Amino acid sequence: MIFNRSGDSAIITRQAKCIGARAKSLVNAPGFSGRVLAVLSDVAYLSGRNGEILWLFREGVPLHGRGILLTFPLQCLHSGQGFLVEGDSLKIGRDLVIDLGRATEWMPNPLRRWEIGPLVRVNHLGRQLLGTIAPDISDDGPGQVILGLASILNGWNEATFSTGSWQLPILSPVLDLMTQCLEGGLSEIGTRGRELIGLGPGLTPCGDDFLGGLLFAAHWLQEAYPGKRRLETKSIFNLMHWARNRTHPISHAILGDLAIGQGPEPLHKLLRLLLKGEDLDGRTMDAIDCLLKVGHTTGWCILAGLLTCLLSVDERQNDGMAHTSSWVKGEAVWPYEATVL
Repeated sequence: MIFNRSGDSAIITRQAKCIGARAKSLVNAPGFSGRVLAVLSDVAYLSGRNGEILWLFREGVPLHGRGILLTFPLQCLHSGQGFLVEGDSLKIGRDLVIDLGRATEWMPNPLRRWEIGPLVRVNHLGRQLLGTIAPDISDDGPGQVILGLASILNGWNEATFSTGSWQLPILSPVLDLMTQCLEGGLSEIGTRGRELIGLGPGLTPCGDDFLGGLLFAAHWLQEAYPGKRRLETKSIFNLMHWARNRTHPISHAILGDLAIGQGPEPLHKLLRLLLKGEDLDGRTMDAIDCLLKVGHTTGWCILAGLLTCLLSVDERQNDGMAHTSSWVKGEAVWPYEATVL
């Protein structure tokens, strides 16, 4: 920590520990500036003048392409503060400077084509994973969306959670889309997904989170199994454009990233392990535990979306979607560079 004097103010300079690839590209843009949009206990969200979102976060919050990892408390930040980037310095308010020059860059580990297992194996692991985690979920907690998926998959007429749950008005449209995906494939995500945009409370509503997990998995299945998994990318782009003014800006940025295969580190780790077709083990459960710590319901809903996608397809099915994928670079199916929707 370095203190400098500027007039009557003490300028505090801190070091950033890690920066996501997307955040790095944003702060490297000439004149990047804006305001602090929201401050929580361990995350502060910044919004650039063009609406681009990035965030500052503490240890314990998963790494993300839009995130900058810090090692100091965020109590000194508050909504409405201005920020600007000059060289390697992120200046916030009148007295805080964050040095980005020595921050390590983060992006998810690549998965090579020869590492990818059979799609039917991935589908089987999804079923096995759902069967492993569902029995331990309480019927009145944030994991009810997973219980709903298990109910639909097992052909039960009613979900196992309490009918008096506060989540029911939110979960009903989510369960409807689950049913459609499991019975008819993924061809209607671009249109049916509109019913979930902005559905639920918070900076990232439950409907957005579920849809994001679904789109994240659909994207990487398409990349991992070209010609087998087909996704109409134009309809997804149109959905993201339609959603821009219908949900919170933070949620829209995260949802757009998920739609092009960019998400929090534990989500990448989890899907990477499943695509490799290896037996479920401690690494799988560790990734799930980390994912479920994201928000109150966010991690649960993202996981439910991912599992819904994996359970809706296998090698013996043809979901009839128009294949338009062209985002694979070399032999690695992720990470990759793409225009943010």
